[in-house]
Amino acid sequence: MVGTMFRNAIRIGRVFGIDFRIDSSWLFILVLVVWSLTSLFSSWHPDWSGLLSFGVAFVAAILFFGSVLFHELAHSVVARLYGIPVRDITLHMFGGVSNIEREPPTPSAEFLIAIVGPISSVLLGVAMLAIGATITGVASANGEQLESAADAISRMGPVGTLLMWLGPVNILVGVFNMIPGFPLDGGRVLRSVLWKYTGDLGTATRWSAGVGQAVGWMFIATGAAMAFGFRVPIFGRGLVPGLWLALIGMFLRSAAAQHQMGAAIEEALRGVRVSDLMRRVGWPPTYVGAAPAAGLIEPVPGDASLRTLVKDWFVHHDADAFPVFDGSRYVGIVRLDDVRRVPVEAWDARTARELASVDAVPFVAPSDDVLDALKKLGTAGTKQLPVVDAHGELVGLLFEQDISRWLELRTAASRARPGPRSRTASAR
Repeated sequence: MVGTMFRNAIRIGRVFGIDFRIDSSWLFILVLVVWSLTSLFSSWHPDWSGLLSFGVAFVAAILFFGSVLFHELAHSVVARLYGIPVRDITLHMFGGVSNIEREPPTPSAEFLIAIVGPISSVLLGVAMLAIGATITGVASANGEQLESAADAISRMGPVGTLLMWLGPVNILVGVFNMIPGFPLDGGRVLRSVLWKYTGDLGTATRWSAGVGQAVGWMFIATGAAMAFGFRVPIFGRGLVPGLWLALIGMFLRSAAAQHQMGAAIEEALRGVRVSDLMRRVGWPPTYVGAAPAAGLIEPVPGDASLRTLVKDWFVHHDADAFPVFDGSRYVGIVRLDDVRRVPVEAWDARTARELASVDAVPFVAPSDDVLDALKKLGTAGTKQLPVVDAHGELVGLLFEQDISRWLELRTAASRARPGPRSRTASAR
């Protein structure tokens, strides 16, 4: 699956310049998979000790999630071949996600990035089945004739058991991901086709995300039916599998809705520059606590005490960061979080200059797209970005709330605008 989620995951490694991360929810599914496989392998091999069944189950679970990483790495490698940055790959309770930082440049690129994941899973599964069958075949050729499939399974050793379980599971992962529910890989393949057909990525995203939400609701309804005892082909029945399928449906529906909203935001911010929405820094600074006129940002003098900073800036304004100047020289940004780390009794002795940092948050240029700036806001964990011109001078701050306000006004204006049917009626 390709997406942009789970930003607070823990980093566990790096391959090809791509970070591997795990979300805390992954620990839950790891325990659940190990517990389930321990029971399964014990039923396959009654002669195995509980410790052996648990050990093989644990290794199988780790290899399975390694296969998921392999699936996502295939997405990421192809994306990077198209020059698209990949922030990381994250494992979570519903599988894995490649955090690709921007949309593919063409429908064909979208198709290839999406399809390579399922293909890699299927090929990996087939290879595991072939190796497992070879191992099992050799074992049976050296022994007596096997009477049934259950007999064959019971004769497999730990390695054969691992491969014969992992093979079909990887094939199933590949097939499942081809369900045309955005943002599953199949949904992205669908979006590439719609993009090619309509010539518009936004339209393709809305349509494919709508299909994704419908698939999510279908999973929720199917899971509920299974929980109430109805047998569903392939999925079976039961409370636990039914609830799990419903949870997957809820996740897919929510993810599709987020992508649909993201497409609407991209359309609303298309062509909007940072200079259109930024609040300019008042210059020359007056250094008074009153709100600056015409939405200007009041700079903080470098020698201002932290107590003055809190009383005259943070208390009276809605920003959680302000630019600091020594005369006409820009020193950096001082954040509310930085002030909170200083004991209150030290506020009179410490100055804004001491806490200001040029590298505290990333900056943008006045000519940058607001959409790119919004993505930086999401990864920076702050509510505003410094705006620096081509000469390296700070000229303003771009606030997240101002972007939100622009989107609200743009949405309201779009709803108020009469549609084609209304204009036709007026003409008549």
